[in-house]
Amino acid sequence: MQRIRFDRGEYRHVRILIKSATGEAFTIRNASWELSLKDVNESSGACTIDEHIIDAYISPAQKGIYKLKMTYEIADETLIEVIEVVVD
Repeated sequence: MQRIRFDRGEYRHVRILIKSATGEAFTIRNASWELSLKDVNESSGACTIDEHIIDAYISPAQKGIYKLKMTYEIADETLIEVIEVVVD
């Protein structure tokens, strides 16, 4: 699992680059994010999609270790990436 650090009160973009394991061309049809602390959803929204980059603009409100879940759709598949967000 990837991990990033925030200071409380920051608003930042979290971007992930999606690559094809087979090298085939693909289109990301839809993407969203959820930010949760101790399994409680604090905020969520739609991601911005730029070609193969998914962008979530987040601001964790409390100190702690969050999970940022980014869900996206390619063809008939739904995929999920989880990033640990540590807030000091």
